[in-house]
Amino acid sequence: MTAVAQTVGASVVGRLTDIAPWEAELILSMRFWMDGPEGQAAVWNGFARTLGATEGRVALRGFERLLSDLCTFARRPLVRHGPGCTCIGSDEALLQTLVREAARGDHAEAVMIASLLVPARHAEPIAVLAARVGKAMRQVAQRAPRLQQDSPPPEPRTLH
Repeated sequence: MTAVAQTVGASVVGRLTDIAPWEAELILSMRFWMDGPEGQAAVWNGFARTLGATEGRVALRGFERLLSDLCTFARRPLVRHGPGCTCIGSDEALLQTLVREAARGDHAEAVMIASLLVPARHAEPIAVLAARVGKAMRQVAQRAPRLQQDSPPPEPRTLH
């Protein structure tokens, strides 16, 4: 995923504070991982600290494989927001939804969501990886403090 603003996939569709902590952890981990070696070390440390070295290594390999496959097979370059941003971009929301549905066990839904990002022939293997990643991210988020800072609750919004 690339850090490109004002392009398809970058549109703000939510805030990290509005989603489940493990889903926010997923998005933040993806951002840190994609940001380079320092971010990758931070993600690894989080996995190892919360899951232990052995289980953390297995979970990290699945996480890395999911991101690698998504970036390799994506229909277009995927977009992410910066590590410090509290917004959720549309590509990040697709990742969040893919992993959430896969982790819930809704394989058909996860495959359909994956097919929005990658050609159909790659959607099923990506959905399987997403299920494993979702289960691991739930464990990481339950056992560790969140990477994001808490902010005041959002003000009510009027849409129309």
